[in-house]
Amino acid sequence: MQCNLCGCTRFIDKNNRKNVQCQKCNSLERTRLMWMYIKRLNITKKSKILHIAPEKGIYDALYKVAGKKNYITADLKPDLYKFTKNCIRMDLCDLDNQDSYHYDLIIHSHVLEHTPCNIAYTLYHLHRILKKDGVHVCIIPFMPGRYDECFQNITGEERRQRFGQHDHVRKFGNEDIDSHLGKLLHLPDHFDATDSFSEDELREANIPEHFWKGFNASTVLILKRDDMKFLSIK
Repeated sequence: MQCNLCGCTRFIDKNNRKNVQCQKCNSLERTRLMWMYIKRLNITKKSKILHIAPEKGIYDALYKVAGKKNYITADLKPDLYKFTKNCIRMDLCDLDNQDSYHYDLIIHSHVLEHTPCNIAYTLYHLHRILKKDGVHVCIIPFMPGRYDECFQNITGEERRQRFGQHDHVRKFGNEDIDSHLGKLLHLPDHFDATDSFSEDELREANIPEHFWKGFNASTVLILKRDDMKFLSIK
């Protein structure tokens, strides 16, 4: 096994998950799986890319392909990402002024469970700012159970119990996807990484088998601009 982002062959435990985090670039199993899909896209130095809450491993690998000019990283707290060249402040609950038809690629992983506003708002604008042939690659952590959400002032412990982490505002349940994200996006009927990659490729990148299939915490969604379905996007 080796990290497909930096080539390191040493992995450490993370949050009770054994041998999953790259010791060099800190990539996780979901990070390496996302990169497998991103590598298949036609990315050049002309591609305009928005990478939200960038992971160091993906950033370093993508920077070699995309360069600095058109590769933008962003977060509500950009100072947390000093390893990047140009991380800007972006509030995913305040996107009205972002230019439409701007990005060829938008990337984020485990971000939307943190945004304290109507999820339809954020998703609408992320798709609005994509070019007509743009691609939205994301990992949304699907958890057992049903959708739950709270923007009110509740304790971190209650958030851990309801949403899985002290700073989450929602849980994307995998039992009622058609009632939450399915109302907003054209989602695939199923997810199976072995449809795109061989089992040997997945094992070599240290992707555990329980993340290969189904809607889970590492499911990679490849969405087009028009996959936002509940409004006419102009």
